[in-house]
Amino acid sequence: MKKRSVAMSVMVVSFLLWGTAACGGDSGREDAIKEQMSTTADKFCGGAVSPDAERALALLTGTSDLHPTDADENVRTTADALIAGWAPFGPPPKTPVDHDLCSISTEKNLGEGRGDVRITFSLSDAEQAKGDGEIAKSLTPYEMGERASIGTERAYMWFSCKSAQLSGSEETPAHILGAVENWRDPQGEDGQLRDANATLLHSTSLALARQLACEGDGALQSKPALKHAT
Repeated sequence: MKKRSVAMSVMVVSFLLWGTAACGGDSGREDAIKEQMSTTADKFCGGAVSPDAERALALLTGTSDLHPTDADENVRTTADALIAGWAPFGPPPKTPVDHDLCSISTEKNLGEGRGDVRITFSLSDAEQAKGDGEIAKSLTPYEMGERASIGTERAYMWFSCKSAQLSGSEETPAHILGAVENWRDPQGEDGQLRDANATLLHSTSLALARQLACEGDGALQSKPALKHAT
């Protein structure tokens, strides 16, 4: 019980500090917080989880006591899987192949099946990227990448990539779909949960775009465009 109380205290402090930074607090203090968080963020997804995204994970899971379910999953292995499946002048598979960037579990659920939060990427195409499927219609659009559909339990974002690592993509860009799935129903205010999913998806997508050396980082901004940040 004492361990849980300490973990929850750390999480609450992190949320307060995140909110202070978002409200335009002292920039020096914000930089110090980010530097401190960056020392632990590398343990998630091979460094693809930014300090802000780590705080988002704590909000989504209800704890800061988190662990990757597979240490071998990281942004480089995901990039390699996408490169291997890339066919520049042909359509992607009708059923996209999801490649796990990483799954993350709370301490109490570690080893109990799939992770509490799963982050995957797959090859898509231009039509899917600009389309509006049934699932996307039930989610909230965010101005990130080519298209982003964000919910409280799941989030999707497409971005395009021109890279020498993806042969032929200079003429026919690759379209990549990122997804975040919360296996257990996250608790909290809907807007904050959507922003947390968007933050996590943006961070991992940007890391993947940079790992693939996508031109202009796949047109992803350095920070996610959040709808409910305060």
